[in-house]
Amino acid sequence: MLFLLLLLQAAPETTIQLVPNVPPTSPGLSVSIVAGALNSLGTQDSYQISPMARIEVDAKVSDHPNTPRLYVRAMLSSLNGESIDLQDITTFKSLEFEAGLEQPIPNVFPRLYLGVGLATRLPGDTEPRINAPKYLTAGVIFITDDRSSYIYLGGGPDQRLSLENLYEPTAHIEGQVRLAQYKEAKLFLSGEAILGSKNSQVRVGVSVGI
Repeated sequence: MLFLLLLLQAAPETTIQLVPNVPPTSPGLSVSIVAGALNSLGTQDSYQISPMARIEVDAKVSDHPNTPRLYVRAMLSSLNGESIDLQDITTFKSLEFEAGLEQPIPNVFPRLYLGVGLATRLPGDTEPRINAPKYLTAGVIFITDDRSSYIYLGGGPDQRLSLENLYEPTAHIEGQVRLAQYKEAKLFLSGEAILGSKNSQVRVGVSVGI
């Protein structure tokens, strides 16, 4: 809890405006919108806290019990100390996009996943990359039925740790835990680690979602 208070106090000028209403979803389709602050650490960038907003949509491929799920997620962020507004695209300075597939395994709790993505700017970058770093990740995912808490364990070729956009073998760990809920609002603790042989990138944050 002390870490959460320090993280929130470290970005006093960051303001975030959530979308007031989220349209209802159909069965088999889920939409998640969260906004908060990320603390970025790593061997290539200095300590910084940036506002962020993440939108994720996932849906079943069919009505079969063990059908795969398609997911698309986009994380929009700004620079340290700047504000973001989900209704004003000009307030965002960076986009990270990932699309993938989750495959349930009968009678087994974890699922398999495969994802591909890109990023226009990485933590520590003052300007967008000319060529967006890309990556492929695959592994297993442990996730709750309501998809509010999860952990991805995987890895694959990744350009995000290279200033020259070279692919490097990496391990990828990403997770989210719901800490509290009041009516429709939820408080989350999230984290991500991209671990390479020479460099690494770790991000930890708190966010509020609906």
